[in-house]
Amino acid sequence: MIARRSRVAVAFVLACAFYLFHKVVFSNSGSIGFDFVIPNDSRIQYPFKEKGIDARDAKKAEAVKEVMKRTWKFYKEKAWGFDEIKPVSGKHGNSRNGWGATIIDSMTTAAIMGLTDTFAEQYDWVVNHVDFNKPKGLVDPFETTIRYLGALVSTIDLLEAGVIPAPSPSFRQDILKQAKTLADNLGPGFDTPTGMIWPRINFTEGLGTDMHGRRNQHTIVHLARAGSHWLEYSTLSHLTGNKIYLENSTKAWDCLVFNKRGVPWPGILESPRSISTGLPIGTTRTLGAPDDSHYEYLIKAHLLVPNGPTKHHAKRWHQAMTSARKYLSSTTKSDTDPHTFLLSYSKRTYENNMGHLTCFVGGNILLGAKYLSQQSLFSFGEALIEGCHHSYASMPSKVGPESWSWMPRESHLRPPHFPGPITLPQKKMYEETGIWSTAPNYNLRPEVVESYFYGWRITGEEKYRRWAWEAFEAIVKATETEWGYSEVDDVTEVRKEGNLRDASESFWSAETLKYLYLIFEDPELCSLDKWVFNTEAHPLKRRF
Repeated sequence: MIARRSRVAVAFVLACAFYLFHKVVFSNSGSIGFDFVIPNDSRIQYPFKEKGIDARDAKKAEAVKEVMKRTWKFYKEKAWGFDEIKPVSGKHGNSRNGWGATIIDSMTTAAIMGLTDTFAEQYDWVVNHVDFNKPKGLVDPFETTIRYLGALVSTIDLLEAGVIPAPSPSFRQDILKQAKTLADNLGPGFDTPTGMIWPRINFTEGLGTDMHGRRNQHTIVHLARAGSHWLEYSTLSHLTGNKIYLENSTKAWDCLVFNKRGVPWPGILESPRSISTGLPIGTTRTLGAPDDSHYEYLIKAHLLVPNGPTKHHAKRWHQAMTSARKYLSSTTKSDTDPHTFLLSYSKRTYENNMGHLTCFVGGNILLGAKYLSQQSLFSFGEALIEGCHHSYASMPSKVGPESWSWMPRESHLRPPHFPGPITLPQKKMYEETGIWSTAPNYNLRPEVVESYFYGWRITGEEKYRRWAWEAFEAIVKATETEWGYSEVDDVTEVRKEGNLRDASESFWSAETLKYLYLIFEDPELCSLDKWVFNTEAHPLKRRF
């Protein structure tokens, strides 16, 4: 009888343990549960030096630097003080409130490349000429934070790390003064019931508004707008000692990160959301735009500040990427040359379309999976990078399109019959490559080479540098103009007259050229073990 009671007790304990384990690790309720331990200290970057590898390719790094120098030369000549140059006509324009986006956004690129004269000009502009109290039009807090504020706080980190000589003994207080002015003017944007930031801010009135300048209680925001401030504001609080910036950005993100409502796919939230309630208004689930950098920042927040509540962010990231592999991953039908892409989901329907912007995901997965020692996720990230490489290799110009489609192999997805290519060129491309372009333009975007950067720095595999160099040569060939480098109208065409858009956003020099340069420079420059890059490629010092 005693033995029987013991067996019953043991069975009961085991059953309870199994139930708790199942609930913690596999629950779909949205609660956090893990089958791994977050490391206190884990090396991310491949040990090039320890392996005796000279990982610097000076010739290729110099070639990228020359393109940056040419970009800057013509911007100075034709568009100085404006946000961007129009590289076909040699004219200029403002799309980022007229604060000189190209100047400020590319400060960190000039610093990293050692362009001291260029950096001195940029520094002078920031300190002596920009008035962050007077924007042209309403201010977009998302773009302003990642481009302007991110550049300013990153510049301080880079100068203090000795990456480039300081142009003035007072550099820290000079740049920090401007960063604080900008952040303080962005502050009213957080004045909502949830803390989620308004889509626009009227600096003159000190009020957050909707996209049209109205105080509409039914205003909605997508995930990236709500969750892409924390890295920049956390760094600003560290530099100033003022916690208000960290508090604002933390509250703005909390209703997403600490979401207590059950979600069908753990870690992946429906979008957009109400800024008044934090609840979903739409049904879209995607890792791509306009939700992308919310997921990107989850793991990066923990890497920036590993101690404290950011462990929760890392857990959310792990949930989201695990769910993405389970619910959004799709493979092309080809038996001989299959490729992996990411679907989007809305209104109970999958969409077999992926954008260039989504190609950041592969590199982001490598970053987080390496740190958390999650090999299955790591392999998923590698597959996504290879798929994005295929989007480049499949185009006649060898430059990837803004978006493309494929026929999914998975038979369980809805709809059961996905729309195929429509036009004759699309059908021909599909027959030859397994994908077809749905938006053939290239906007000088960085996401594919960004993932190559992470692939190279984390694995040390030469293929990522080879792919990066092929992309660099193809991009320059397709985009070069008399006055710089321009967006391309159609990458399915090899260079021809009239195929350029006369536009060049600041992320060309801030991101695309920076990632390419870092792929070929000494890997100790902005090592992933010491720096975290914001979504505009501005490196921020990790705070251990």
